Amino acid sequence: MSAMRLKPQPIDRRRSLALKPVRNPEAVWESAEGAGLVTIDIPLQRRPVPGPFLWLATKLARKAPPSSRRMELDQVGSFVWRAADGRRTMRELIWLLAAEYRLNRKDAEVALLEFVRQLSARNLMAFANTPSSA
Repeated sequence: MSAMRLKPQPIDRRRSLALKPVRNPEAVWESAEGAGLVTIDIPLQRRPVPGPFLWLATKLARKAPPSSRRMELDQVGSFVWRAADGRRTMRELIWLLAAEYRLNRKDAEVALLEFVRQLSARNLMAFANTPSSA
């Protein structure tokens, strides 16, 4: 008999809004002067490649493969990146975003959840649990 794999259980909305988004400490970022836009250098994780193939690829490309990729965030993304410091919950970030850009709470929630989902898929952000107040 093979081992059973358990599917992760979805968490309810109340608990998901209590999570604290945390930036990946390995992601190097800087804020451009003036506009305050954030640029993130994303370290690339490479699979091991046999030496001859790596040598051949380097010779064909005439340069070494990049060790990181650069991502530039827009104004709203930069605001969220700076605000997601690991101390604020998703609920607090929604209210900050709504107040800063004069959005209703629902629009801010949808935008924030999608943005944080994309960052999480790229390993730039994770979530920390907070103790339950129930």
